[in-house]
This record gives sequence, C-alpha cells and structure tokens, in this order.
Amino acid sequence: MKRALACIPLAIALSGCASLAIRPCDSVGTRDSKYAARFFLGIITLGISEAGIQHEQAIEAMEGWRFCRPTGPPVAWQPPPPATGPPRTPGTVINATRWAVNVYLDDDPAVVGVAPLFALRPGESRQLALIGGPHRIVAKPIVEAQTGTAPAGRYERQIQIDPRDRSFQLQLSEGDFR
Repeated sequence: MKRALACIPLAIALSGCASLAIRPCDSVGTRDSKYAARFFLGIITLGISEAGIQHEQAIEAMEGWRFCRPTGPPVAWQPPPPATGPPRTPGTVINATRWAVNVYLDDDPAVVGVAPLFALRPGESRQLALIGGPHRIVAKPIVEAQTGTAPAGRYERQIQIDPRDRSFQLQLSEGDFR
C-alpha cells in the first residue's frame, strides 16, 4: 500500500512532463521556465521524465510543431508542404575481399567517362541510402599499383529496395566476382 501511495506523486509528475517540451515558438521566458522545471523534475524522477519529454519533443517535431500557432495572416486553405524527396532506406556496403574495389550504382562501368560512386579498400564499409525500387550495383577491382594487376571479373547484382525496410546490408565477397 505504501508503495502504491508513493507512486501516485510520481505518476502525477510524469503526466505533465510532455508539456515541458521545448518548441520553436516558445518565448525566451517560457523556454527558461521549462528548462528550470525540467531540471527539478529530472532530479525528482532520477532522469526518467527527461526520456518522456524528449520523446514528446521528437513527436512534435515530426508532426510540424502542432502546438505552435501558424505565423502570418490566416489563410482559408494552404496546400501541403512541398515534398523533400522520396524516402530513402539506409544501408551498408561492405568490402570483404582482399583487394580494393570501385562501386558503381545504376551505371555501367564499361561506359567511358562514368565515375564510380565510391571506392572501398579491403575490409572497409560505407553507408548508403537508396530510394525504394530496383538498383544495379557493380563493383570492379582496382588495379594494384605495386603489382599492376587486379583480380579478373566483377561483382554485379540487381537489388530491390523496399521502402518499408529499415535497412539493408550488401557484402562484396571474393566468390561473387565473376
């Protein structure tokens, strides 16, 4: 019973922590008072409230700061904001070979003047964000400066990126070069 009674003030304190999210439309005084309240609430709740406040702040930022009044004169209808581009799926390309490779995306390396997207040294990886849909990845070994040779063949693969995926990983292995 004592534990239940001790949790009641904590629940009351945590229920109002979402209102302490800092918004871009807050005045300087409001912002300062929110920081002070967050500080003391964080001490009382051992920092647990800060996680809830930051979560609420992230949600509001994604929704366009729903509690901020629009600036400018009122308008009867506004078109949707311009799109920032299609969503991209983040991923990693890993070079698991013993040689350096040039990586091409949706280009044919046999065409004169086509530059690689990036080069990977042995064991190196690179982050890449792709738009959903089909993509062609080609990797060609780089001629070694010391020996003047490169392994024969190239890696070529057609991949399909689903925009609902959270991430992808593509590993370039020696056996895949034909």
